[in-house]
Amino acid sequence: MGKIKTQFQKFMIGRYGVDKLSSFLLYGGLAFIILFNLLNWPIGGLLGWAAIIISYYRIFSRNRTKRYQENLKYLTFTRQLKGKWNKKRNKFHQRKAYKFYSCPNCHEKLRVPRNKGKINITCPHCKEQFIKKT
Repeated sequence: MGKIKTQFQKFMIGRYGVDKLSSFLLYGGLAFIILFNLLNWPIGGLLGWAAIIISYYRIFSRNRTKRYQENLKYLTFTRQLKGKWNKKRNKFHQRKAYKFYSCPNCHEKLRVPRNKGKINITCPHCKEQFIKKT
């Protein structure tokens, strides 16, 4: 078993290896295959196999710089999605304690406490003042 392991390690020298994008493609492809086989839709299964083949191509590729750039694009995209999701989730959790308004001048999002009656809100960004009911 040790001989096979060392041979595989020698084979992988100079190759890119597994990263987040390759893992996503691999597991996503497996999920596609399982889901579409349960639904008896062969085209979805083909998409899953294509994702797995691309994943293994990336893993065994010797063009490390290109694979690194692809992974960076994927990580930036997922970071942006997570940021948007976290913003919406935080706003949802704060909805009982705060009311959210948009400044009529600069359209900056403002958060004010609820149940304070009519209050004068001053935008910290552009210093515009407006009255709203909380």
